[in-house]
Amino acid sequence: MEVVAGMLMCGQGNSACQPTTVRWLGSAARYCCCAAVLIVLVAIARWAPAQTVQGGTTINREYAIKAAFLYNFLKYLQWPANATPAEDQPFVIGVFQDNPFDKALDTIAKTKKVAGHPIEIRHLTSIEGVRECQLLFVSGAVPLPQQNAVLRAARNAFVFVVGEDDDFLQRGGHAQFYLEGNKVRFAFSADAAKREDLKVSSKLLALATIKPSH
Repeated sequence: MEVVAGMLMCGQGNSACQPTTVRWLGSAARYCCCAAVLIVLVAIARWAPAQTVQGGTTINREYAIKAAFLYNFLKYLQWPANATPAEDQPFVIGVFQDNPFDKALDTIAKTKKVAGHPIEIRHLTSIEGVRECQLLFVSGAVPLPQQNAVLRAARNAFVFVVGEDDDFLQRGGHAQFYLEGNKVRFAFSADAAKREDLKVSSKLLALATIKPSH
């Protein structure tokens, strides 16, 4: 009731809008935002990668789900000021060599923004351009030598690298998708979780498995 009353009084320019009530409002807004994020991420995590519809047709949604996660990773990572795109520039999601997403990422890029920035999807065929991405996905279908070359190229840069192989985090990746039962899950490396320069939101960490980096 205090929050609602505070909103009404503030809206009328009433002097009863005290700092305590404003702090209440700020706390409530942050709580609602956090809750909304968790609801969205938990909902995505509960989607089944494969679903059989009427008539026996199986629809594989694994990479649509992973595309949704990548978008949310982009929203809840914090880059340092010198690595954040300029106001009119896009956040870049790179897909290295193999692209299993079909049009899922392109659809997100056309319809979503991150902190007011557009999203650009770049399909990379070589390690050139790796360091120009904010987020980079490396499919498990990419041969191991090329995966390792990408990880070397992204080292000491503000590029958050996401892969699929079981040992991807041990080889220097930041996040890894894996299947558990019939659900898509994600893990973060311990190093990624505690970085100060490229910060992972506590909202993401709360839903991730944290695995050793080495």
